[in-house]
Amino acid sequence: MTKKVLIISWHFPPYKSSSAFNLFKRLKDTGYEYDVLQIRRDDKPDNEAMFRFASSCFNRYEIDMPSEDARNADARDHYVNKVIELYNVLKQKNHYSAMISHSHEIASHMAAMAIKKSSPELRWVASFGDPIAANPFNDSYQFPMLEEDSQTEAQVLQQADRIIVTNIYQQDLVIVTQAQQVDREKFFVLPHCFDERMYPSLSNQENYNNRLNNVFRFMHVGMLYKFKRTAEPFMLGAQRLLQKHPELRGCFTLEFYGANDRYIQAAADYGLVDTVSFKGTVSYLESLKVMSEADCLLLRDADFSDQGIKDTPFYPGKLADYMGAKKPILAVTMAHGCVPDMLNEIGGASLTEDDIDGITDAMYDAMQGYLSINVDKVEYYSHINTAKLAKQALTFIQDKKKVLIAGHDLKFAKFIIEALESSDDFEVLIDKWESHSKHDEKQSIELLNQADIIFCEWGLGNLVWYSNHKKQGQKLITRIHAQELKTRHLDQCNHDNIDNYIFVSPYFYELMIAEFELERKKCKMVFNMVDTELLDKPKLPNSKFHLGMIGDVPQSKRLDRALDIFEQLYQKDKRYKLFIKGKRPEEYPWMHSKAKAEEMAYYQQQYQRIKDNGWDKSVVFEGHGPIDEWLQNIGWILSVSDNESFHLSVAEGMASGAVPVILKWPGAETIYPEDCIFDSVSETIRFIYSNYSHVKTNKKYVLNFDSSNISNNILNFF
Repeated sequence: MTKKVLIISWHFPPYKSSSAFNLFKRLKDTGYEYDVLQIRRDDKPDNEAMFRFASSCFNRYEIDMPSEDARNADARDHYVNKVIELYNVLKQKNHYSAMISHSHEIASHMAAMAIKKSSPELRWVASFGDPIAANPFNDSYQFPMLEEDSQTEAQVLQQADRIIVTNIYQQDLVIVTQAQQVDREKFFVLPHCFDERMYPSLSNQENYNNRLNNVFRFMHVGMLYKFKRTAEPFMLGAQRLLQKHPELRGCFTLEFYGANDRYIQAAADYGLVDTVSFKGTVSYLESLKVMSEADCLLLRDADFSDQGIKDTPFYPGKLADYMGAKKPILAVTMAHGCVPDMLNEIGGASLTEDDIDGITDAMYDAMQGYLSINVDKVEYYSHINTAKLAKQALTFIQDKKKVLIAGHDLKFAKFIIEALESSDDFEVLIDKWESHSKHDEKQSIELLNQADIIFCEWGLGNLVWYSNHKKQGQKLITRIHAQELKTRHLDQCNHDNIDNYIFVSPYFYELMIAEFELERKKCKMVFNMVDTELLDKPKLPNSKFHLGMIGDVPQSKRLDRALDIFEQLYQKDKRYKLFIKGKRPEEYPWMHSKAKAEEMAYYQQQYQRIKDNGWDKSVVFEGHGPIDEWLQNIGWILSVSDNESFHLSVAEGMASGAVPVILKWPGAETIYPEDCIFDSVSETIRFIYSNYSHVKTNKKYVLNFDSSNISNNILNFF
């Protein structure tokens, strides 16, 4: 089973959007399957190659939009409505464990909030690249609909189950600026990351050319803003560097990719015409190649100290990309906050925008080889580590997995249900079928919509229905016994939707795989189980003369053989008795049908045989009652059937200390000790009569069927 997650993000790859790229990189190696609801854009999707680096699967559903303007109210409404429509269709075939919405475009969160209202059980993770109401850039840029967006942000912070931020400073800023208290425990720091596989290795020729030219290349790759985040500090730093070291003219360049602000355009005013250049825009993967060719990477972070902000709350995604290039980093940022903390940890230079001398000296140090980063520290921000964090962010450990048990006869699933109910990790749902194929379909659908895992006890009509209705993101497990071979329900199943088949014996494991051409890698062999502790009680007097048979219906259980064994032992010693536990055939309504007339006649013959021989007090039929108490009176447990998949009665008898006596049926030797399996009635009689005083069951062997061990083993499949 692959975990399914719904992504609601206005922008998403392959369309260009740095915020969307950062989300993609953090999720791409979780191994989950994502359904992405995004807008269709007019510009060319020039980053398809990014998906080659993802171990996760992304199914993208693009929404045609009347406008790509995320601050157009009509466009937002259109997007929200279309997302809801798509979700209502997708949820019919998919079981989502979580939903994640991503901004800066608030419409993503608006759509997720609407889905959460209609599906409150669906966990909602809201990811914020930047704060909205508390964004320090709000003072410089008059963003349209800021008041409405701030109100929506406040609602999201209250209603979402988890809030993703990129760093602790962003978290603290959001918390202290909200009018309504926000639960700090909701927040999860999921940092931006890099994937070294996305970076091309420079050829030896390229490295040689760089050394031959002997030109040190400073590079800034990414956006610059009109306010706060400009190229000016770098221009002033380069200007002063040449003033202090004129001999360096022609020895270094400042190259800008993606942004060409007024300071870059005014290079001549700084005397940097031959030093500074704008190289145009590149795709995301091309930008990583450019970074790999740099000698030092320049990062521009905004300074908000004039607004009373002491710590920068931003973790630029570009810094993660820079770290992946493993090149020295020179950042112009604030004195304190996220970027300074990170550079203090990994190495590099962190200067404020008014410290031009510091910037100049850092540029000089970089050229002298004194500036470097700690590549070991940088690995914390690799895609491998971030993927682990992302899985945690999308998992709610306090949530119990909902396991749906479906079947007409759940007696063999008793211990599995008990283990599930006693665990803190699971919640049990029961779909009790009336027969092999009859059930309340409305109830089954309601339960299916809630379930994370479906366990079909028996592979009958229940498995046919669930294998054809199971959703992606759900896991379907079935336990097969023996009658499935006759009923052939497995022929009608959608086997692509079945994750695991559990068989109760090695013989049926191989038989069923061959008969129904099942995928062996999906098949498991796990013995049936008994409560060994409950059944291990002292035997009553004379139990060594008491034969036990649990269940004599249907006819294939062979009551006649049990009577044959009893008869010959009784002739030798009148102390022998045969006890038969369970419902008698006449107590089953279906045994009174015309189709069962011949079988009922068989039982009448056995009753008459008992009566004619005067065995009324020596052949005892006993109904339901505590099995542990009944077995205290039994010294020999009989298995004389034509066929069995496991025959639980034998394991129960052995757990009580009774000795198994098995008339060989196919596969018996793969489950039980061979010295208790016989080819004929006469062999069983000799064995019982000659060993009644000293034969004991091997209690260690019984541990193969211990309920506590085996039920936990089965729970591992969940």
